[in-house]
Amino acid sequence: MRFEINIDYSPEKMDLSRKRIDSRNDFRYVDRVPVNYCVVPRYFAPVFGLRYLDFFKDAETQYYWLLQFAKYQIENIPSDFCTEPTIYIHPYFDNVVPPSGQGAEIGWTEESPPRAIPVIHTIEAMNRFEVARPDAGLRGKVIEWWQQMKEFITQTSITFYGQEGTVEMTPLGAATNRLSPHMIAIDLVGEDFYWWMLEYPEACHRFLRKITQGEIEAENLARQIDPQPRGEYFSLGEDSAQVMSARLFKEFCLPYTNAMFEQFGRGLKFGRGIHMCGDSTHLHQVLRDDLKMTHFDIFGYLVPPKVAAANLGGHILLWGNINPMLMQEGTKEEVKKAALECLEAMAPCGGFMLGDGANVCPGTPLQSFQAIMEAAEEYGLGGGKLKT
Repeated sequence: MRFEINIDYSPEKMDLSRKRIDSRNDFRYVDRVPVNYCVVPRYFAPVFGLRYLDFFKDAETQYYWLLQFAKYQIENIPSDFCTEPTIYIHPYFDNVVPPSGQGAEIGWTEESPPRAIPVIHTIEAMNRFEVARPDAGLRGKVIEWWQQMKEFITQTSITFYGQEGTVEMTPLGAATNRLSPHMIAIDLVGEDFYWWMLEYPEACHRFLRKITQGEIEAENLARQIDPQPRGEYFSLGEDSAQVMSARLFKEFCLPYTNAMFEQFGRGLKFGRGIHMCGDSTHLHQVLRDDLKMTHFDIFGYLVPPKVAAANLGGHILLWGNINPMLMQEGTKEEVKKAALECLEAMAPCGGFMLGDGANVCPGTPLQSFQAIMEAAEEYGLGGGKLKT
């Protein structure tokens, strides 16, 4: 076989993790709150001495490293990440695929994630913006690499605990860090877009409608190429909105994010997921009541856990929200204390998953993950307060 990998992880652990995740989705628990993280390739690259730029060399190189990263994560980071004897693979380009597909330039450096570079600097240029082909920019490369990786799977032997496992491709488009139309607008224009919304609202709305059309066309193309089911989740990143007022969010984000959810989240149990870094407290009511958010994924650590519980708990799946810098630099005792604070506030609401808030920093020691798992296990069912 061209690729061979063995993962030391028992089926019994997978089975229990799967039950925890399934129960959490019904706002219940098995024995404790599930634990999971947003831990991505830029975390693993320095662990393996890999220059991050080399991770993007070609499809085969990235496929090889994705297998290695998954093995390391499953074997070394205690969590409920692995729920079956399968590794899921998808081409990965951090957060730059959607803006690249809409025309942004992409900046590459040796050790940092690629970033979108704004290309629209005037209102006139924004007015001239045209919807790109659905396979433009890095979207075309994702399609090409996805097809190549699908072939690599046939040349891969994988075992879990000595028993045969599988590698599967995540549905095309489902793991390219979908971003909201507003977030893509910020990538294309830069911070000027925030004051343009106030000074040139109609032009900004026309721009956002075009971006939304482009995102829908790109997702439809992905589903044409790969018609396999997408599951019960559909989520969007909305990071650019946390600095906006609720009024501006309702005017410039809600209609376009909602259009994406109406197109692709309708009928799904968890079809309106949002990720938002930073302090989103002032937007919780809009997210809950107007956007009808179903899950809030790895939301920012600046939201106090008690506030998240009061505003969103009980009806929305919550995942978060330990300070990633504390995880990277704090003592084991400090990290464990922060994890217990999250558990005490949010776990009794049901539907809670403990994790970072948001994105695990490179260099985070394994003892921080161990501290978080210790907190989850010691808290258990919260003295009988949790739904079982």
